[in-house]
Amino acid sequence: MEGVPEAAVLGIEAPLWSETLRSYADVEAMAFPRLAAVAELGWSPRSAHDWDSFARRLAAYGPRWDADGVNYHRSAQIPWR
Repeated sequence: MEGVPEAAVLGIEAPLWSETLRSYADVEAMAFPRLAAVAELGWSPRSAHDWDSFARRLAAYGPRWDADGVNYHRSAQIPWR
């Protein structure tokens, strides 16, 4: 944020608005792959943020989430395997 020194920022947040979520499957669909994207932003320096690289790495999680029965959003922007 412009005008806010880096030392004043303690971390990131990823609110999940849940007013319309009725089941755990609904929560999963809203949280995945959002959680992976938030982790990427929080743990990686800005200079390392690269959409194409992230999309490929994120796609690798699809089979894991499928095997675990995670109800994730399969965005058309990700080359899911």
